[in-house]
Amino acid sequence: MVVSPIEYRYGRKEVKGIFDDATRLRYMLSVEAAIARAESELGLIPAEAYIDIQRAVDSGSVSLEEVRTVEDEIKHDVMAMVRVLSKYSGSGSKYVHFGVTSNDINDTATALQLRDFSSIYRSNIVSFMETLIWLASRYRSLPMMGRTHGQHASPITLGLKFAVYLAEMIRHLDRWDEMSERAFAGKILGPVGTGAALGKAALDVQKRVMEILGIYPEDGSTQIVNRDRYIEYLSVINGISVTLEKIATEIRNLQRPEIDEISEYFDYEKQVGSSSMPSKVNPINSENVASLSRFIRSLIISEYEAGVTWHERDLTNSASERFVIPYASILIDYATDRLNGVLKTLVVKEENIRRNLESDDSIYSESIVTLLTEKGMARQDAHEFVRRSAMYAKNRHISFRQGLLENGIERYLKADELSNAMDPANFIGSAPLICDMIVEKARDRIGIKNGE
Repeated sequence: MVVSPIEYRYGRKEVKGIFDDATRLRYMLSVEAAIARAESELGLIPAEAYIDIQRAVDSGSVSLEEVRTVEDEIKHDVMAMVRVLSKYSGSGSKYVHFGVTSNDINDTATALQLRDFSSIYRSNIVSFMETLIWLASRYRSLPMMGRTHGQHASPITLGLKFAVYLAEMIRHLDRWDEMSERAFAGKILGPVGTGAALGKAALDVQKRVMEILGIYPEDGSTQIVNRDRYIEYLSVINGISVTLEKIATEIRNLQRPEIDEISEYFDYEKQVGSSSMPSKVNPINSENVASLSRFIRSLIISEYEAGVTWHERDLTNSASERFVIPYASILIDYATDRLNGVLKTLVVKEENIRRNLESDDSIYSESIVTLLTEKGMARQDAHEFVRRSAMYAKNRHISFRQGLLENGIERYLKADELSNAMDPANFIGSAPLICDMIVEKARDRIGIKNGE
């Protein structure tokens, strides 16, 4: 029986593979083998014992099915793995799990999972940034309606929208790399973090195990790796989810029929928009990204609570983390990939963008204020003149330009000056330059050379 939709609906196969039960067991076995190797190198166990343990791990003899059968009997997941590994370890059986505790295995295995996921997801971030680079560059100078408070505002460019998102992603990539230097730590210091069972070699064993596995040791642990590391990991994920939802929300809004400036790709030959209204073309991918982003952000709450345990450790973090860490990882990767697909196939309706710009000439009020000030009128006087003209026009349902004319704008501006001030191409400011600057920074950050 399948209960979680993550099993059949959400998540990329290669990412889910990192977090499935069988792979988790392989990570745990690799930790046991690394412990045996380090202990043999430091003279704590015979070299032959390590060789037998490593051979048992490499052989694949320790199956998930057998481990679960033993767990059903003894009610302890890690000890079940230890018993089955011991069964196949020959002379090494008496040294399996020597000097360590369950969470030495669990937390170090989690660090390996997160390290491997981080590599895959970082590539996903870079791919997402490449798409934003393309969009910001292509539409750097395309004027469109700006909107603040849900109302028409001064013109911007479509490229600037994407450049703003790209700037956020540059910072998210910085955070991801910085977090990766701290979050993926393991520990091999036993049930209270002293390493007493390993004697004076404890710190050397821990250091060597982490070297073998390619991660780094916790500075000072209890029975578990300190959860501030996982909280930071989830915090960076949450920040990325906010940007994803921000982009998805903008797409959804701009796809509304009364705006209709951009939209998701829709397969008109096959795709169904609604079970009741066959005419519907819904932004389902962007809505899905928004929904998943909200769920992802909720997961950190239980990890905040998991960071508080009794004394050197209790079990209150265990159950929740079996959900939180895999779900947050799998879903942020999936949401990023899905939104990247939306952006790669985004339909940009330039005629509608132009139509909306032409539908409301009051968006040039800032431009007129600026020009009047440059002509010598006090800025506040210019603002009041333009405000009164705009309100006059709204009350009479005439154009903003006509309101200006009826309020005497010709006393201050020539006809051609007024027309130039109300040309969107003349009032996008530094938007193209800002796009270029952010694109250049992003290209440099992810190592794209000119011409690529």
